[in-house]
Amino acid sequence: MGSSGTFLLITIVLVVPTLAAGMLFYARKNLREAKNYERGLKMVPLLIHLPPSSDDLDSKGRDARDIADETIFKAQTIYTMLASTAKKGFKSSIYGQRHISLEIVAHKGRVYFYTAAPITLVPAIEQAILGAYPTSRLEEVAEHNIFSPVGKSSGTIGGELVLKESAVYPIATYQEIKRDTIQALLNALSSLNDEDGAGVQILLRPTGNGWSKKAVTESTNLRQGKKNRKGAELVFWWIQQIFAAPVKPPEKKDPQSMPEQPTVSGVDQSRAEAIEEKARHNGYEVLIRVVASSNISQRSQLILNNIVAVFSLFDSAGRNGFKFIPAKDIFCFVLAYVLRVFPPEYKKCILNDVELATIFHLPDSSNVPTTQVERQQSKQVDGPRNLLENGLLLGYNEFRGVKKPIRMSDNDRRRHMYVVGQTGTGKSTFLENIALQDMLEGRGFAFVDPHGDTAERLLGMVPKERTEDIIYFCPAEMEYPMGFNLFEFHNPEQKDFIIQEVINMIYKLYDPQRQGIVGPRFEHIFRNCALLLMADPKGGTFIDVPKLLVDPDFMKQKLKYTNDRTVIDFWTKEFPNSQRSNDAGEVTAWVVSKFSAFMSNEMMRNIIGQNTSSFNMRKIMDEGKILLVNLSKGRTGELNSKLLGMIFVMKFQAAAMSRADVSEEERRDFCLYVDEFQNFATDSFESILSEARKFRLNLIVANQFITQLEEGVRDAVFGNIGAVVAHRVGTNDAEQLEKYFRPVFDVDDLQQLPNYNAIVKMLIGGVPVQPFSMADLPYLGHSNKNLADALKQLSGAKHGRPRAVVEKEIFDRLTVIPQPKPAFGAMGQPSFGGSPQLGSGPGGFGSPPPKPPGQGSFLDDWLAKRRAQDAKRATALPTGVPAAPPPTSPFSSANQAPAMAPVAPSAPSVPQVAPPPVTSVNPSPPFVSRATQPQSSPTPAFSPPTQSPAAASPISDPASTAVPIAAEHQSPASENLQTSMRCADTNEVASIAEKLKQTLVPANAPVAAAEQAKIVAKSGSKGMFTEDDTIHIDKEGNFSAQ
Repeated sequence: MGSSGTFLLITIVLVVPTLAAGMLFYARKNLREAKNYERGLKMVPLLIHLPPSSDDLDSKGRDARDIADETIFKAQTIYTMLASTAKKGFKSSIYGQRHISLEIVAHKGRVYFYTAAPITLVPAIEQAILGAYPTSRLEEVAEHNIFSPVGKSSGTIGGELVLKESAVYPIATYQEIKRDTIQALLNALSSLNDEDGAGVQILLRPTGNGWSKKAVTESTNLRQGKKNRKGAELVFWWIQQIFAAPVKPPEKKDPQSMPEQPTVSGVDQSRAEAIEEKARHNGYEVLIRVVASSNISQRSQLILNNIVAVFSLFDSAGRNGFKFIPAKDIFCFVLAYVLRVFPPEYKKCILNDVELATIFHLPDSSNVPTTQVERQQSKQVDGPRNLLENGLLLGYNEFRGVKKPIRMSDNDRRRHMYVVGQTGTGKSTFLENIALQDMLEGRGFAFVDPHGDTAERLLGMVPKERTEDIIYFCPAEMEYPMGFNLFEFHNPEQKDFIIQEVINMIYKLYDPQRQGIVGPRFEHIFRNCALLLMADPKGGTFIDVPKLLVDPDFMKQKLKYTNDRTVIDFWTKEFPNSQRSNDAGEVTAWVVSKFSAFMSNEMMRNIIGQNTSSFNMRKIMDEGKILLVNLSKGRTGELNSKLLGMIFVMKFQAAAMSRADVSEEERRDFCLYVDEFQNFATDSFESILSEARKFRLNLIVANQFITQLEEGVRDAVFGNIGAVVAHRVGTNDAEQLEKYFRPVFDVDDLQQLPNYNAIVKMLIGGVPVQPFSMADLPYLGHSNKNLADALKQLSGAKHGRPRAVVEKEIFDRLTVIPQPKPAFGAMGQPSFGGSPQLGSGPGGFGSPPPKPPGQGSFLDDWLAKRRAQDAKRATALPTGVPAAPPPTSPFSSANQAPAMAPVAPSAPSVPQVAPPPVTSVNPSPPFVSRATQPQSSPTPAFSPPTQSPAAASPISDPASTAVPIAAEHQSPASENLQTSMRCADTNEVASIAEKLKQTLVPANAPVAAAEQAKIVAKSGSKGMFTEDDTIHIDKEGNFSAQ
């Protein structure tokens, strides 16, 4: 009984603990498996955005192998930091350590890098990856699906990669391979098409210290020559020892003899050193899964084989390597892959941080063999800390998962903004979003759009409360043209500024490189034209300039309004004298040619030809209106678009400077948006950037590339503008902008920015901050086309005028009804204190009168015939029948429009002459000549004819009647003068002819008979001329009739 009790007690003591231990182990295993599935379901997938190419190491003058070593070495910091995630304690001993996943996935023709971790380890993994790759970015995404919906399970295969030898033996690392193995893996994945999918999943978690102790033991055995038997070799060794022990004699030990040192081969020595080297680093339990999926299993097998073959690169002779174990149950394998299940006890594969860095790291651009690898185009840089909570919203700064709004205060906006970027990168959208915020917040602005799309979109987004503030200017809307007068000014101090700005515009249009196409001579002529036109109380316009140069009557009409002695002397002395040269006509044509493109264009003529502008820029700024300018080159024309854009910029500058009459506190902020501003930037743009701030004119200008800007404007932009927003640019621009954004961004960053992303350097609180990356805002508003059409009609009705009215007004203004002038008596008469009368020479500008050879007999005969004809006509007409009206003077402009009332000069130096008496009841039409423009030539002498009695009748001085008189400015004397001119009779015509002969030929000049015969032969037979003929004087001074 006692023995049986003892046996029972021993049994209980031995069996119960064993059963308890077994049950505890089983429960622990089940708990770990359940926990693994729970952890897999709670893992957070993160997409790793690879660093941009600008973050790559500089490879100039360096060995490629050294670059590869340095690149992979950075990844070691990831695994070193992950070792700190190991936990100790009861909970960790039950459930095991938490694991993370590193994955390379090919799906739909793209290759991605992922990581996944429990939610509690997400900050740790982010810190580890960003610590190794500061310019990389992690983004939380949805789970990816690489499995083919066509092939399903039959087209999916996979398996695990395990070590060939004991885990204490190392695999080949980058230090031995001397190349980047990730390149071979990406090559294998790049062969996949859109229907294929593949993934390499690396699960890892820190391991305990037991593996390092085992490694030390293995190394010691190798150094001592002890073989590490395992498996069948170990079984046979024990059997051999058991059977050999009874027959083997005992060995006699000599205490004085030294034990023999085992002989260690060089291979074992190197293996021992490799084991010790591996054990110096942190160890991780690792499980590598490879899966491939396609429409058919053969394709999947090919993909899998290519991936597995890459891992042969890690085989190290005499040490370790990988072998592939295919999955037997594909359903369980796929489930484990999707849930990232890591068995609780997995000692088959232990790798240190160097080995893991060799297998998985982020490649640089030199080791990315395909464009299928997704990587960042430009790096992200953290925004400033002192960001504003209120103000104009520009965009968002995204850095390491933190999204911060970028705002700009009103004070910082006054330092202006420059936006640059290639076409399609988001400049126009950026400007539109800012302008829309101004519109919604009640601020005034003007938007000059050379494309027209943004202006149209903004017009369709106007809120109800701002519809009355809209002014829409579109030159292509020709039915109700809006006036825009370049020469309009509101105080005399603006004259010189406007004239100089218009000259700069002409340089910009015709001579941007200052090669002499325009030049000082043109400036001088244009300045005097502009001053003369601006002196008219009714105003003058840009298209009136050619009229001044080719129509002396029009010039005289304007001359009476100026008291500027310099202008008067130019038009009465300098310019007439300059017309005596042989190239006078070419000079005039040269000047006029700069305006012909706008005069002949009906659209432009109806806009810049109006005396009064349809809107006041100063009023727009002070009242906070919204001016949308559509200068679409396709509808307006490139040259017209440039001119109008420059006019708007100039007008706003003049309006801003006129705010000097109010205090700075009373000046309302106004923003001027100019897209493609290089087309509208003149030499004075530098002063706009430096002076507009104090007048509260804020500029936001944009263009496509910096080299479009002239050097002076470019220097002004980077010298005075407070905020620069750079979208993607070309190589030349990137090299210039790098100096502005260095050292944070380089050329590659500027060239590889994605669309709707920018690099920004700005002021915050008036203080510059370091450059940072920014994502643009998406479209903030939706344009309503019906609203835009309605506002166009409203704006046209309020600010435009009917086309017919505008055209009539322009042609009426440019039409001059000259006073009927004698055909020959006006030649050489003095005016303005002795100067030759304007309009008396070639081209009508003071050339000396022609001096033809003696033709007294011809004139006498013609006058006699004329008087006889007049006498017959007077006898034939009944009493009281009025004579025919006089024809138009031949010295008026050949291309005159409908008549206007004549205007008289107001200059005091022009004397008023009393009108001649009317001596005929039925006067005949005055003598009219279509004289050509003769050149000066020597005058042969001829005998003057006998003066007829009619020549003694008093006639008006042509110098005093050459300038027409406007109807509203006529005096009684001038009315009498015009009446006298209209009623000139035959006697007056005769007097004019006699006076002309006396003027042309000296009184005592004899004429040889042969010379007279020569002249008659030139002019033709006397019988060929009648009283209705018009006399012409050719370039040689000879008369002819027609």
